[in-house]
Amino acid sequence: MTGPTNILWYCSVGVQSLFCLHLLWTRLARNHPIFTLYLGSAVLRSLGAMHYTVLADGALPISYTYFWLWTEPVLLLLQVGVALEVHTGLWKDYRAIARPARPLLLFSLLTALLFAALPLSVELRRFSTVRLQAIMQFEFLAKRYLSTVLAIFLVLSALLFFVVVRNSLKSSLLRHETMLAGYFAIYAVSYFIANMGWGRKTQVNNYMLSALTLCLVLWISVFKPAHQLPSISSQATRA
Repeated sequence: MTGPTNILWYCSVGVQSLFCLHLLWTRLARNHPIFTLYLGSAVLRSLGAMHYTVLADGALPISYTYFWLWTEPVLLLLQVGVALEVHTGLWKDYRAIARPARPLLLFSLLTALLFAALPLSVELRRFSTVRLQAIMQFEFLAKRYLSTVLAIFLVLSALLFFVVVRNSLKSSLLRHETMLAGYFAIYAVSYFIANMGWGRKTQVNNYMLSALTLCLVLWISVFKPAHQLPSISSQATRA
């Protein structure tokens, strides 16, 4: 759970705001409405978080915890929507290839679901008996699991697209999906480390915020209006 406690958090929020404005200014938001909505919602939640004053010991008040618990599920749903939007957009003009590749895509999804579930038994044993802490741990676990599933699935989807589609590196949507996979991977790794108790949560948060900020900066640099690949109806798959 991150909050307005240091400069890294403000940097992350600032870059998110710039990214959202970039999408609106370049009119890319019309092609990626859910992604734009997700960024905008994340920024709005961050602005709401600034209302909560940091305590003398550097911690945030309990009211912020409830604020985070109520708003996090909304962002989780939007993250799923973003992943579906990007994945669908990447393959929509390549139905001729997507049809025979569908079993591989389903296998990728199943692999992601199973791999993300491997550490669940260990993480569940670390749950607190205090109700509020248990709810927080459940949302941490949901965030970690969902981020892991989405990251793995998007990576496998991007690899499959790269293998079967000619000149796939020219596709801006492929770059978009790759960056999105990296974005989710940062959350997955950070929350897994925090859930397992392998590091101080403050340090984990700081590393996570730094990685997310760098990811967003790189994302903006590659996320530009560009011509997409022509329809696959006139293309053949790679040998």
